[in-house]
Amino acid sequence: MVLQRNTLSEPSTSSQPEASYIFTHKAVFSELLQKVPCKYCTNCTLVIKQHHLMSYSSNMELLCESCRESYGSVFSSFQEETKNSHDINSKLVSAFLSIGRGQAALETFPSVLNMPTMDRKTFAKCMHNLSGKNKEVKKKMLEMSRQAAREAHVKVDASLKNQEIIDVSVSYDGTWQKRGHTSNLGLGIIIDILSGFVLDFEVLSKYCQNCVVAGRDMGVDSAEFHIWQKGHVDECDKNFDGTSGAMEMHTALIMWRRSLSDCK
Repeated sequence: MVLQRNTLSEPSTSSQPEASYIFTHKAVFSELLQKVPCKYCTNCTLVIKQHHLMSYSSNMELLCESCRESYGSVFSSFQEETKNSHDINSKLVSAFLSIGRGQAALETFPSVLNMPTMDRKTFAKCMHNLSGKNKEVKKKMLEMSRQAAREAHVKVDASLKNQEIIDVSVSYDGTWQKRGHTSNLGLGIIIDILSGFVLDFEVLSKYCQNCVVAGRDMGVDSAEFHIWQKGHVDECDKNFDGTSGAMEMHTALIMWRRSLSDCK
């Protein structure tokens, strides 16, 4: 069969950044390797064997089926230096969270592509790692924002330059994930009136998915659950027990209490 060349599907010649990750069918790898001779026996019988998985990161070995010589093995994704996690797993979790989807949606995605999925425990671990990274980014961004706001005030009043702490007029407001004052998530934001920069924000949550799952599996009244909960305290997403309507007032209290120490 002769297929007409489709010029519309040709790759663009415009300069584009090279992709870090690509979706590739295993059969494409096999077809490509059939053209490469083995350096030990010269037969074109190189194959990629897939071994154990770390969710979406696969351990792949390059092997010659004729002479059984191995060329070594690597994971399909780099392992993050500071955490025992693979980059592709963190990026996929981050991507699905960015579009408002969670672990259930991430299970559906690979099933369509006949790929391995990610269990709840790994998803929760990736979320925890991302949370730590986001806290570091939040700290750096707020430091930059506060410095810019300070410079804006000094520009208006030069006498403020040598003052460690300056009083500024701010606007404060709270918002929720959904309407009706029944939301599990609330957010409070402080904005400098002069510059318009965000000086601080705080997120409150009445819900923790890990607690719900563990309580369902172990039983919320069981001794096993209470022992687990004590070890989970530092990683728990729930940080508020009041009503949704009270979140706005509580976030303001938290931020004003730390304003002298954090917002210099």
